[in-house]
Amino acid sequence: MNVISTQVENEGPVRRVDAVVVGAGFGGMYMVYRLREMGLSMLGIETGGDVGGVWYWNRYPGARCDLMSVDYSYGFSPEIEQEWIWSEQFAAQPEILAYANFVADKLDLRKHFQFETRVIAARWNAGRNLWSVTTDRAK
Repeated sequence: MNVISTQVENEGPVRRVDAVVVGAGFGGMYMVYRLREMGLSMLGIETGGDVGGVWYWNRYPGARCDLMSVDYSYGFSPEIEQEWIWSEQFAAQPEILAYANFVADKLDLRKHFQFETRVIAARWNAGRNLWSVTTDRAK
């Protein structure tokens, strides 16, 4: 496997990781999990204060999914599938967010994320085969 190095700036000392994952929604959480399972170092960066992506941000009355709740389930984990029971076929926002939190806790994902942080630049350095990612977090 050919892994491109990444360095993250503006969050203290420059940090080198194998990958940066932007966002802690369902896709970002899964990517952090997979990278960790592959033995790679990573940093997840999320603007919000916690996991959940769109379900973290959209908390308006009546918010719910327009596909069956089971389609949000992480099928790669029989343990998670057996422990979580959806209360209805088309879950409302609070239940979907609760599921995201359940998964983050179960898989211990939060420790890999820097919350309340925005990526403000990502620059490719071909000579060094390196991405430099800059965040809004002050040094």
